[in-house]
Amino acid sequence: MTESASLAPSRFLEDVSQALLRRAKTLLESATLVEDVLALAPLDCYFVVKELGAEDALPILKHATPEQLQTIVDLDCWQHDELMPQDLDAWLASFAHEGKEALARAFKSLDAEVQILFLAASLQIHLPSDGEPPEPLEDVPRMHTTDTFFVLDGVGIEGHTLNPFTLVEALYLDDHEEAYRLLMAAKWEHPSILEEMALGFRNGRTEDLGFPQHGDALKIFAPPQPLTPLATPYAPPVATLPALYAQPLLEGSLFTRTLAAVANPERLAALESDLVYLVNTAVVAYGEAPGDLTHVQQIATRVRDTVSLGLEVLLSQEAHVDDPESPAAITRGVELLDRAPVRHLFRLGHHQVVELAKSAHPLLTDPVFSAWLRAPMTERDDYSQDRLDREFIQALTAPRPLYGGYDKMHPERRKAFGSRTELKLAEARLDTIAERQT
Repeated sequence: MTESASLAPSRFLEDVSQALLRRAKTLLESATLVEDVLALAPLDCYFVVKELGAEDALPILKHATPEQLQTIVDLDCWQHDELMPQDLDAWLASFAHEGKEALARAFKSLDAEVQILFLAASLQIHLPSDGEPPEPLEDVPRMHTTDTFFVLDGVGIEGHTLNPFTLVEALYLDDHEEAYRLLMAAKWEHPSILEEMALGFRNGRTEDLGFPQHGDALKIFAPPQPLTPLATPYAPPVATLPALYAQPLLEGSLFTRTLAAVANPERLAALESDLVYLVNTAVVAYGEAPGDLTHVQQIATRVRDTVSLGLEVLLSQEAHVDDPESPAAITRGVELLDRAPVRHLFRLGHHQVVELAKSAHPLLTDPVFSAWLRAPMTERDDYSQDRLDREFIQALTAPRPLYGGYDKMHPERRKAFGSRTELKLAEARLDTIAERQT
């Protein structure tokens, strides 16, 4: 890092500031709302809409691109491998307030298979060839389409908000022939085949966003492999830093301090892109859903700390720098980021915690220790050292070991280990607990 680079404003901090300007409330108050919405990356748009809620986010949704709208549905209206019509209903209902043209536009942004599945879940469809349709059950509304070809019963989706007849009317107003085709498909197409096709399209898009299938996501916990001696090429950035991921980067860590010292804009953009994809993968790997914003930000913080720990370990192993606060740590850290992908640093940091956890697992087979750990807790124990120690052991011996029992006022909180100092303190604490309880 040259002297001029060290004195220049940090491009990384500028990027974080720009990302935070894309927060939901700030965006809504923008004088250039339309341009700002169109400039949002699809993932960023999704987080903004989730933060506001679909109804309050309508000023943003009505200007969103088809790709942005599709991303929102892909991440918010599927639960594992199953399409959730209730969630899709709530999302579409927000557009109905803007009129039938807006509703039709939103609906047509969906995959054709999803459109058909939603109509089939919302309506019982009768054709002239079926003969005279039976009388509908009490409280089940009925309508005839404008072409008089279909008789529709609004069987509805449990807890539905959108009137399905309003949707049918909007589709007929938009494109008479397409509406006819969709209703015929909803009548005859096999739902399981449609859902399988829709899931394949959806999974392909979410993988492009960095949300792989769970089995593939778990690979971030694999043991780290030796680094190659050659620098990795600067991959073109494929993701921008969402505000939700930028917030934890305001807090100091070795990793964020090192990013702030990266002067090469192309390299920094590639690193930030890799970080976004790593957080997305970690969300899946830790079993969280992208729609739970609190958990997503916790995962982003967890990734930041685990990568920071991995960078500190690598600095000690390869650069022989043991003081993460020293200027040398930042200088050499920038050099290491040219060789060490952030995913490698995450694996390296996670591996250190796994090694610590291995030393705790034998304690669980000790009858005395196990009885202490599983003993019932009373209200009197809530803020005791005993409670903190139990939370510490339970977090450390979980399938994905974490640092627990560090906050006396909130004993249940867990976080990632972010430094070798925390690891050493945890090792000493483990020894003390073991001596006291066995």
